[in-house]
Amino acid sequence: MIGKVLGNRYEIISQLGGGGMALVYKGRDTLLNREVTVKMLRPEYTGDEEFVARFRKEAQAVAKLSHPNIVSVYDVGQEENIHYIVMEYIEGSNLKQVIKEHVRIPVNQAVDIARQICAGLQDAHEHGIVHRDIKPHNILVTDTGKVKVTDFGIAQMKTSITLTNSGTIVGSVHYFSPEQARGGITAAKSDIYSVGVVLYEMVTGKVPFEGDTPIAIALKHIQDQPLPPSRINPQVTPELERIILRAMEKDVTMRYMSAGDMARDLRKLLPGKQAEDRRVMDADEFATRVMNGPVIITKEEDGEPAYRKKKKRMRPMAKMVIIAMILGLIAGAVYGLNNMLMVADVRVPDVKDMLVDDALKALQEKKLESKIQLRHDPEIEPSHVISQDPGADEMVKENTKVTLVVSQGPMLVTVPDVVKKELEAARIELENAEFQVDPTEDFSEEVPVGSVISQSPKGDTQAVKGSTVSLVVSKGTEAKPVDVPGIVGLPLEEGRARLESVKLKLSQDMAREQSNDFISGYIIRQEPAAGTQIHEGEEVKVTVSTGPGPEAKTAEVSVEIPDDNMVHTVKIVVEDVMGTRTALEPKEYNPGDKFTQLVTYYRKGKIRVYVDNKIIREKLVD
Repeated sequence: MIGKVLGNRYEIISQLGGGGMALVYKGRDTLLNREVTVKMLRPEYTGDEEFVARFRKEAQAVAKLSHPNIVSVYDVGQEENIHYIVMEYIEGSNLKQVIKEHVRIPVNQAVDIARQICAGLQDAHEHGIVHRDIKPHNILVTDTGKVKVTDFGIAQMKTSITLTNSGTIVGSVHYFSPEQARGGITAAKSDIYSVGVVLYEMVTGKVPFEGDTPIAIALKHIQDQPLPPSRINPQVTPELERIILRAMEKDVTMRYMSAGDMARDLRKLLPGKQAEDRRVMDADEFATRVMNGPVIITKEEDGEPAYRKKKKRMRPMAKMVIIAMILGLIAGAVYGLNNMLMVADVRVPDVKDMLVDDALKALQEKKLESKIQLRHDPEIEPSHVISQDPGADEMVKENTKVTLVVSQGPMLVTVPDVVKKELEAARIELENAEFQVDPTEDFSEEVPVGSVISQSPKGDTQAVKGSTVSLVVSKGTEAKPVDVPGIVGLPLEEGRARLESVKLKLSQDMAREQSNDFISGYIIRQEPAAGTQIHEGEEVKVTVSTGPGPEAKTAEVSVEIPDDNMVHTVKIVVEDVMGTRTALEPKEYNPGDKFTQLVTYYRKGKIRVYVDNKIIREKLVD
């Protein structure tokens, strides 16, 4: 095709791309010496009258338009088996390429692009043309920021009503309106919805609805609310968010009245643009109203009003005409009834549990029409047929409409975000949203005790209504491991103090029993045993003696101070079943002093003598 000249004028230079219906080339108008875009119907469709008609309709639709934000059509023609349209050549990229390059387009730039799209669409709508396929791929952006709407290949004249046939939906699934998804009538407000989706994608970098299949995405357009764009991009202001969400209202009566209205609101967000448009249109300036029509009185030749003249007799010729009309109507009715009765009978196929696309094909093969009703079902997979009416194997006439109830899967609702909220508050919020709650506990350095650390599914995501949300609740900071100190043989309060020094607790659940080995108030046993590793904050149980304890014994300890002209400090310590204690507190003695100290001990023990904090003697006693 490169190098071919169409109409003795348009030379094909290179291919720019192509869509489902047509191929797009860059060309040169040899007569005017300017670059042009040449759009050719794909060869496989040239024999299809429907596609050829749609292709021509694009040229006819756009040729009516002359607006700076719509690609101009210069010429249309046919050469041999080639159907082509010659259009304005735009130096730049399509909006989808711009979004991929920037991920998110700066807010002011996105607003200006959307404003220009709306301006172009307003002109198209005023000429009775609905685009029906607004998406970033069909928006061209020049290097200077000028926007051009193109590809009116499936445009619809508002003066005609076009319904989708046998469940076929025309449009691009990520961008079309709920009414397009239902296969209903599309009007100008359908384009406004699509502009809202395009603006959403420009400022967030993602489309509002995703899914595994086109039908799954279409169902979300019908039933789901988009995540507010400001939650994805904090740069989106509340004013811009209101514009986007108003354009994307599922109820057409809640959307903008016109693309021009949306353009005016967008212009107000642009620096220096507020003063350009002072006119504010009422929310429903052109709502349907009941108005009194004029009273028309026709006059006869004599000038007297017709309603005052006497009733004339019907002429014979008029009677014959009326009789002929009645006979014609009767004949037509008989002919129509005969045709209806002659329609062939067919057996309704069993399409239950089939994918809806396969079910539609099965019905078409039997020359049956179809109607789809959507219903949430937690057990039937999305896009599968739940039931059909008429039922399988019933005999019906060709062209009978079979109603298919198609599963939308379980109803999805938004999960509340309860992270860092106290458990009870989180439970109430989730249960009010009709979710079940399953809490577990874990340690956290940051989240206070009793508050939610994390949740699954995450907040602000979609989940099945009535499903379970798992919560991880904070137990506070994780306790560190510690070795249990030995406290057997210590007085109760001294044992408590030793445990607290390593962040352990003395259990209030303590036992008491008689003991001949420990005097009253001393710890006989402990659990866990000394040296066991447990965690900070845990408790140690003890058994405390109620007496009488062992009998007291005494031992004499003789001490001789070195005669070295120095003063020395002496201390005596005893260790027995009662623990370790000081029998002689540190005391100074002169050189050469000698003395005897009486030391009390229980059962058996060990006595140590310290001079200047050094052991000079150790004695076992029994």
